[in-house]
Amino acid sequence: MKHFIVTLALIFATLFSIAQSNSNRNILPPSFTHKEVSEDVDHVDIYPPSAQFIAEEIAETEKNGTFYKVATLIPLNATVKNSGTWTTLDNGQPIWRLRLSSVGAKASALYFDKFDIPSGSEVYVYTSDRKIVDGPYYRSDNPNGEDFMIGNIIGDDITIEYVAPMTKSEEGKISYDTNAPIINIGEFGYVYRGEGGFERGVRGPFGDAESCEVNINCSVGADWRIQQRGVARIYVREGLSAGYCTGTLINNTSNDGTPYFLTANHCGPSATASNFNQWKFRFNYEASGCDNPTSEYSINYTDFTGCTKIAEGAVDGGSDFYLVKLNSFTTQNAINIGAIYNGWDRSTTAPTGGGAGIHHPAGDIKKISFFSSTPTSGTFNSCISNAHWYISWVNSGNKTGVTEGGSSGSPIFNSNGKVFGTLSGGSSSCSASSFYRKDLYGKMSVHWDNSTNGTTNAYKLKPWLDPNNTGATTCDYYDPAGSTPPTPSNIFTYDFESCTAWTVDQFSPCTTKDGDGSATYIINNLTFSNQGYTGSYIAFQNGTADGFTAHGGTKFGCCMAATTPPNNDWFILPQTNITNGTKLSFWARSANDRYGLEQFRVAVSTNNQNYTYIAGSSSSSVSAPVAWTQFKYDLSSYAGQSLYVAIICVSNDVFAFFIDDIALGLNADAEEINADNISIYPNPAKENVTINLPEDNAEISIINVLGQTVKTINATSANETISLEGMNKGMYFFNIKMQDKTITKKVIVE
Repeated sequence: MKHFIVTLALIFATLFSIAQSNSNRNILPPSFTHKEVSEDVDHVDIYPPSAQFIAEEIAETEKNGTFYKVATLIPLNATVKNSGTWTTLDNGQPIWRLRLSSVGAKASALYFDKFDIPSGSEVYVYTSDRKIVDGPYYRSDNPNGEDFMIGNIIGDDITIEYVAPMTKSEEGKISYDTNAPIINIGEFGYVYRGEGGFERGVRGPFGDAESCEVNINCSVGADWRIQQRGVARIYVREGLSAGYCTGTLINNTSNDGTPYFLTANHCGPSATASNFNQWKFRFNYEASGCDNPTSEYSINYTDFTGCTKIAEGAVDGGSDFYLVKLNSFTTQNAINIGAIYNGWDRSTTAPTGGGAGIHHPAGDIKKISFFSSTPTSGTFNSCISNAHWYISWVNSGNKTGVTEGGSSGSPIFNSNGKVFGTLSGGSSSCSASSFYRKDLYGKMSVHWDNSTNGTTNAYKLKPWLDPNNTGATTCDYYDPAGSTPPTPSNIFTYDFESCTAWTVDQFSPCTTKDGDGSATYIINNLTFSNQGYTGSYIAFQNGTADGFTAHGGTKFGCCMAATTPPNNDWFILPQTNITNGTKLSFWARSANDRYGLEQFRVAVSTNNQNYTYIAGSSSSSVSAPVAWTQFKYDLSSYAGQSLYVAIICVSNDVFAFFIDDIALGLNADAEEINADNISIYPNPAKENVTINLPEDNAEISIINVLGQTVKTINATSANETISLEGMNKGMYFFNIKMQDKTITKKVIVE
């Protein structure tokens, strides 16, 4: 999940512009904005490492068997129970804060043994002078509640702030969840060098890479635009050390989007499962052009925290690889950030025609280096003999890019754009003569299935990257969004039935945008997955809460009220060709009117960036009634254009906005069979119920609260009587299907 670190000087500028990022988490901690909040907070002063210790760590060989170390972790046992200060804000909301500092740290980080916070809560970490803020973090950022990491934040004095979740009952009562979170800080990350490459602090010059490195988006990298999308920087942890490596998402022959990530074993040969949970993977950390940006504010990167080790070949006696699986990465995440899964070539024959290495030297922004001669076999340190490819770097324009510490584990691509090795190390540097500008990459062919690495699946790539044992020697890259944008169509419908219940902002091919960046209210005395989510819309399941029922079927899109109102949540239809007579239709309603009616707007755009309102305006909106209501809009004036259409919830502290049965096309405004056309009586019922239907042909399924179908009926009459014999007392859902439309009614059996 993506997090911004922002300085206060930029927050006010951001408030008056349209954010171009995917996250928009420019939110201040409540302690900054509420009146008369005491600054007397429990303070833990951590003794810093000695200068000799730091010098010894820096002196270790880099890019040649160890990763690029920049930080040491100082053991700490700080929890909500034994440390920190609880404060009640003027609105009654409890917050917990703890200040931590260690003199001389260039940047600071927090490593958690447990980070188990309830839905709807928030966590911020900021410099104690309040100039830099990281967060908020939510339950969805670490759903299993186990090990986690936050940082790095420029400075040696930071504060962590936990904000208890608000709850709002259907009767309108607001309260706060007083159950304490489980926040156990196991280590304080003391960063002793390289602060230039961290997060969003302002600094100059831009990065720590050497001057001969070539930014990935220079014109010489034009042929590698696809491959660069799979490469990411890793902030690794091994024991009490932390630093940088590089790696890539890697495809398998099933093209199923499993988030495998390939890097080097020497990036943490002794890393534990807990350490892997705290590795941070940064995608799209790159300059937009050939020149270095003046600050990191212009870089729209995204971080994902945590991975699981799948397979390895040791750096000592093996071929030096790690295959890990990202814990919180989905194909939808890949689509959202434009990532691809790189292809590979495990041929034992050296590739011809040259190629490129893509990497993050010194943890800096993404760079590219080129080779032109045919690689030769070589041996790296104590690895398997001849298990590596020797690569000689050549000039690309006016520079000869090389590799550095932090480049370790990065992929080397052949002329066909496929990974054929991973970086272990070598003699290259910007100051080296051309003869010594060489590096060694572990061969994919040796990583694949070599008994010296090990004989089980835990020591080879083969069972993971070729799960069906096809025997393929190469594999193309996989782009879950498609190699080219989807061809716009002339008709589109969406009814949420194909969604997984309770998923947030995963409605492919539709997309969403969370413009408010706020957590949402949870419903008092009700539990469902992802409650208190941060995002736009959740796929709600029928029957969870009273009155929360789809217009048709069993699922609908629900936008819950933002705890920091107003809502600014977008549901965006895929680009569609508009012709004369094209209409938009959708059904919408408010969950109830206890706090007023939900408000929405509708807007269109040709580029998914600049939108024009067709319902509501920047200062007005449309009210959604409590009953399901069909809204229709004629788009004929846009004939000949290809449009994105957005339904935008802009409610101000209301409750829940529902949408369902969206249609865009020539017949989208046709009157449909809907819930108002159907009645069931008596309800509650004991022995029989009668269903009044608008026609005499319907399929009826009766489903209990466990989701089990207990009875099916093919109705042959417009007034169908159904026996309830054998059905237990309780609530049931009658799914009534007519004309490819499904209406759900709730019935109580007494």
